[in-house]
Amino acid sequence: MKKLGFGLMRLPQCADGSIDLEQVKHMVDDFMAAGFTYFDTAYVYGDGASEKAAKTCLVDRYPRESYQIATKLNGWMGCHDEESAKKEFEVSLERLGCGYIDYYLLHAVKEDNLHFYNDWHLWDFIKEKKAQGLIKHIGFSYHDQPELLDQLLNEHPEVDFVQLQLNYADWENPAVSSRRNYEVHCHGTY
Repeated sequence: MKKLGFGLMRLPQCADGSIDLEQVKHMVDDFMAAGFTYFDTAYVYGDGASEKAAKTCLVDRYPRESYQIATKLNGWMGCHDEESAKKEFEVSLERLGCGYIDYYLLHAVKEDNLHFYNDWHLWDFIKEKKAQGLIKHIGFSYHDQPELLDQLLNEHPEVDFVQLQLNYADWENPAVSSRRNYEVHCHGTY
C-alpha cells in the first residue's frame, strides 16, 4: 500500500497572490495517477483558501471514495471561545464539500495551547462528530516533546492516529525531538 500525503499548506500562487488552481489541479492529477490518495489541509491554511482549493481541485473532480482528506481544527489561532473553536468543523465541512472528513485532527497540539483543547472540550467534540459519522478517524498533529506525547496518548486512547512533525534533518535535534516522538508514537506504552 502506498503512503504519501499531499500537503495543501503552501500551494503555487498566481501573480496576484491567489492560489494557481490550474497548477494545483495538475498536481492533484499527477498525485492521484501515481496511486496516492491522502490530502492534508487545515482550517487556518491560507485563511481558508487551502480548503477551498481542495474542493475545487480534488473534491469537485474525483469520486468521493477515491481519496482521503484530512483537515484540522485549530483551537488556539483566531478562536475566542469554545463555540468559535467548534464552529471551525462546520466551516471546514462546508468549504470542502465532501460530506465527511476522513481524518480530522486537533491542530498543532503542544503544551502551551493544550489548555484550549481541554478547556473547550474539543477532544469530546471530535469524538461526537465521529460517532455521528461526520469524521472517520480522529487524531491530532503534534509539535512538542515526547513526554507530553506519551501523556496525551495515555489520556486519549480514543484517538486513531497522530500526525508528527517529523523532519529527518532534526532527527536528533532536542528542540524538535523527531526521533524521540517517533519512538513514543510507535513504541509507547499507551
